[in-house]
Amino acid sequence: MSEWWTYTPGDFLMFSPRVYLRLVERYNEDFWPLQLVFVIGMLAIVVLALREVRLAKAALLPALAVAWAFCAWQFLWLRYATINWGVTYAAMAFFLQAGLLTILSFDTNHGIAVNRWRRYGGTVLALFGLLVHPLLALFSTRSLAAAETFGMMPDPTAITTLGTVLTIRGRRLLLLLPIPLLWCAFSGLTLLAMEDRAAVVPLASIVLVAILLLPLARP
Repeated sequence: MSEWWTYTPGDFLMFSPRVYLRLVERYNEDFWPLQLVFVIGMLAIVVLALREVRLAKAALLPALAVAWAFCAWQFLWLRYATINWGVTYAAMAFFLQAGLLTILSFDTNHGIAVNRWRRYGGTVLALFGLLVHPLLALFSTRSLAAAETFGMMPDPTAITTLGTVLTIRGRRLLLLLPIPLLWCAFSGLTLLAMEDRAAVVPLASIVLVAILLLPLARP
């Protein structure tokens, strides 16, 4: 029997990278052009919310809840879980996140974060998840047909959510951070096992969030 230290992360994958990429490609084909609806709609809500437009601020958390629920149901539960049984638990966590977003959306006292570094950093992270993340396919081992977009795929949905939550004032909203952070850790390790260069993105997102939250610990 081989010693445990001879194993590589790829040895623990339940599927090949090619199978995963084909899964994503067919998923994107099935729902095109819903990807544009999710991205453009969320982009408009984020931009208007940052400009303190009341209706946009009210729609921010419910829109994120819809994205998490859709991603959990259509991608994680119905598709990804067919090649990776552990993702079933991730889907449940995504549904839980959608529930938390819905519950906290009833609190109408949330405003834009006062801490400017948290506000600016969160905005950059949210815009990255919405606009830049889909283009990462060009720099990794996949084609644009397998691009990952907000609302459709877990990574950009989690990253956009992390950024958006950081732009909002209210300590209770920190309850919305653990599940996206855990997903980023899981996804980063999975992409490393797949030898996909995009693995740096979810892992770097964790580091950025930790840095932006440091001022909250100061008196």
